[in-house]
Amino acid sequence: MEVHEKLGQLAAVVTGARGIPMSTSCVVDREDVLRLVSDIRRLLPVEVQQAGDVLAARDDVLTAARAEAEHVVADARARADELVEQQAVMRAARERAEHIVASAREEAARLRSDADDWCDGKLADFESEVQRLLQQAARGRERLRSRRAEAGGDEAEAPAAEEPAARSGDGGS
Repeated sequence: MEVHEKLGQLAAVVTGARGIPMSTSCVVDREDVLRLVSDIRRLLPVEVQQAGDVLAARDDVLTAARAEAEHVVADARARADELVEQQAVMRAARERAEHIVASAREEAARLRSDADDWCDGKLADFESEVQRLLQQAARGRERLRSRRAEAGGDEAEAPAAEEPAARSGDGGS
């Protein structure tokens, strides 16, 4: 039996003891009380030993729990530091990428503008050359008309004037 049960039995013996009239004292069976006290003394070292074992185990468990908690906290801090570092690296990479994209867009706009300027210049040169050629062609045709007029009269001039108009009408349709 446990110490608590034996103490309960001892209390029952005292409670059930015959009282002495006009007093708070009572008469108890000496053998019963001494037997219970002896049993309690025998059980007490076992109970005390078990309590010591529980306390020692508690201390071991607390020490292990503290060590585990410190380990978990250290791991969490390391992981947090790693995440912060990764976030910083990602932020720097994102900023770098945005800078590269912005630079590429600026360069593309500049190249487009330069290409447009170059094309415009070439087209202007081409337009000037075409106008020059058109003027030469017009002067050449005028000379031909003059020669025809001198050689054949007004009849030769009429078909020559109609011919370019007919050509441009065919080419436009």
